Amino acid sequence: MATPGSRSPLYRLLQTAVGLSVFALVVLAFGFAIGTVSVMAKVNPQKKKPGEVPLPGPTITISDQVYNLGEPNHYLKATMLLELNADNRSEKQNAALLEEVKRREPQIRDLIIREVSGKTFREVNSPQGKEMLKDELRQKINGILTRGELKRIMFTSFAVQ
Repeated sequence: MATPGSRSPLYRLLQTAVGLSVFALVVLAFGFAIGTVSVMAKVNPQKKKPGEVPLPGPTITISDQVYNLGEPNHYLKATMLLELNADNRSEKQNAALLEEVKRREPQIRDLIIREVSGKTFREVNSPQGKEMLKDELRQKINGILTRGELKRIMFTSFAVQ
């Protein structure tokens, strides 16, 4: 009969086998997790790394223009850069969108004049107001484009009086 504290060789062998099996499962799970993350990174690559600012896509400049605001004696003078959304598009598609924006420039300028003339000095003079104006203009311009869309609008000069 075995004394308390002593184990049979069969018990120790079984204990070792279970320990090795658990260790092997942990290693397999870790390898599976690393493999999944690696595959997902290749399937869905990050568009930008933290702290990295992507370069703008193709752009069209709406040159320096003075706009009447929606109240007497207040004006906005701005130059805008319209960035085209070139993500996941071929060169031919980007060229067609660029051509459309150039052809529609008079319509775009008219749209900008109409939108800005409805704004007050207070609405466009704050950082939040500028962002709201850019977003409204982007949405309205995208509404008339048929071959793509604007990614964003940037002000390269901006002065209100």
